[in-house]
Amino acid sequence: MNEVKNMCFQIEYQIMVFLANFFRLFLSNLAYEIFLLLKKSIKKTRFTKAKKWQISTIRTQLLKIGATLKVTKKRIYYQLSKAFVNQDLFREIITQ
Repeated sequence: MNEVKNMCFQIEYQIMVFLANFFRLFLSNLAYEIFLLLKKSIKKTRFTKAKKWQISTIRTQLLKIGATLKVTKKRIYYQLSKAFVNQDLFREIITQ
């Protein structure tokens, strides 16, 4: 009887590990697809230097920024940091 219990527990454990790994892989693929969409939208802009960026550069230059968000009932306002160099590119991508 104990062998059957242990076998069922092991199968249940393996299913949980499989689902956790599947979810991690799903999130990684989703992030990669979002970066590809961002890369396509960057290529539509007028910034030639940004068109050559790789995913790691996009992450550091566009996504790791200091911004303040203010949420009201009708709108969401964002205020970018004054030290953010790529403000024009960021605004152009958002308005596309």
